[in-house]
Amino acid sequence: MFPKLKQALRLFKEQIQYGNFAYQYHFLPIQKNKVVVSSYYGRGYSDNPKAIVAELLDQGLDIVWLVQNGEEKTLPAGVRHVPYGSKQALRELATAKIWLDNCRQKFSPPKRRNQIYIQTWHGPYALKKVEKDAEEQLPISYVKRAKKDARKCDYMLSGSAFCDTMYTDTFWFQGEVLPIGTPRCDVFFQENAAIHQRVAQFFQTEATTRFVTYAPTFRTDGDATVYLQDFTEVKQALQRKYGGTWKVLLRLHPNVAELAKNIDYGENVLNATAYPDMQELLAASDLLITDYSSSMFDMMIAEKKVMLYAPDLESYLKNERALYFDLKNLPFPLSETQADLVSQITQFDETNYKQQLQHFKQQFGQHETGTASARIANQIKNWTK
Repeated sequence: MFPKLKQALRLFKEQIQYGNFAYQYHFLPIQKNKVVVSSYYGRGYSDNPKAIVAELLDQGLDIVWLVQNGEEKTLPAGVRHVPYGSKQALRELATAKIWLDNCRQKFSPPKRRNQIYIQTWHGPYALKKVEKDAEEQLPISYVKRAKKDARKCDYMLSGSAFCDTMYTDTFWFQGEVLPIGTPRCDVFFQENAAIHQRVAQFFQTEATTRFVTYAPTFRTDGDATVYLQDFTEVKQALQRKYGGTWKVLLRLHPNVAELAKNIDYGENVLNATAYPDMQELLAASDLLITDYSSSMFDMMIAEKKVMLYAPDLESYLKNERALYFDLKNLPFPLSETQADLVSQITQFDETNYKQQLQHFKQQFGQHETGTASARIANQIKNWTK
């Protein structure tokens, strides 16, 4: 039997079995105090759902987190773990009052009339075009799943006026957009000294160490040769410009996380790919260097420095994904060579940069006040009474 045909038949069989299980649990009573959560398809305690659940702990709720094998160790006390994609996960979803997710659901039963599905998504803005705007570049299976997911979704959380419009126009979404901010970005409105200390301890550095996070996004072919390889000049430029001792936190995208083991780190470049919380790395860092990652907008909300290093800009636009914004018009200094990046660090103008950030926020809107987690958590408490 041809491999593709064999795979298709196997997937079809799994879908039939999965559907049977889903409907089997459809007639069980809904438990009003149950909240079922997933983040990045079972990757563990992270992102917007983490920030929301942190506000729901010790409230007498049955919080169930759907996790892949090994990720259960990331969960705090008071959160019950269930294997992602399992029969038990279907049962939990079928009997929960609240569904909470930050990605399109791969595994879920038909949503019932008295259930509420909150979709947080995973960014306060978007750089790469998504959903309907990128439909021709997305797998047919994903588009089908996205449309099905959108029909179930009741609420989407938005961090900006830009996303208000994007969710309404692009996500096949007919529910209500809640313009309350991005829960994972609340951390930037809080005192971050404890987070910096936690990160420094994790990487066994001095408490006074200053961090720069380098977080390039993935390429569909898995090519890592375009990534910044030598950080010596970057580190020296930062130390000349700002003083102190600097370390680089290198954070690869989850889609290419396995490449992290092949990188030669050395004393001043630390492997941060497996660190459990990207937001903590950003909160602990004075500078983010990235290419096409929407993490640039998180750092903008924190009003911290962002520099773009995109040596493959022309080929990326041609071969990967179209962008909502022209990188050259964003408030972040753009470099296409390492020499340019070092020069941007040396010549960085803090006053002008802050003005550019404010102009962007005014132009595209920002809902962030540092209270998004508490606001949606309070709403969930009301729904589960």
